Amino acid sequence: MRLETSRRQVPTINVSALVDVVFTLLIFLLLAATFTRVDRLDVALPHAEASGSADPAALLVVVPAKGPITVADVETGDGELTEVLTAHRRESESLLLVADGEVALQRAVTVLDAASKAGFSAVSIATAPKGKESVEDGEP
Repeated sequence: MRLETSRRQVPTINVSALVDVVFTLLIFLLLAATFTRVDRLDVALPHAEASGSADPAALLVVVPAKGPITVADVETGDGELTEVLTAHRRESESLLLVADGEVALQRAVTVLDAASKAGFSAVSIATAPKGKESVEDGEP
């Protein structure tokens, strides 16, 4: 007489729920990363009472009081500014100038002139509302 033994089942793990959670977290992180475009700039923005909003897809050009100009997080010399802006022109139609309040007017005009030569259709200048000294929360 043959005794029937129970067959041992191989345990399986259903990972489809885990994959869904991981993809959801990945999408959340990618979306959140686009909102924190400017973490912290060492730039004291000039003050203005008029307010407006800049294009979120604008090319970011930072002109600190001392040091090199930064275009899209890459330091750039004044002599090569037009070429760098022309190279970035394909990515964006507008430019956001974030200049320190103590920057000489000629330095800001140099950036505006290079932006005009590169063919940018819109240039915005970041300002801070009265009483706010610098960009801290990611919104110029």
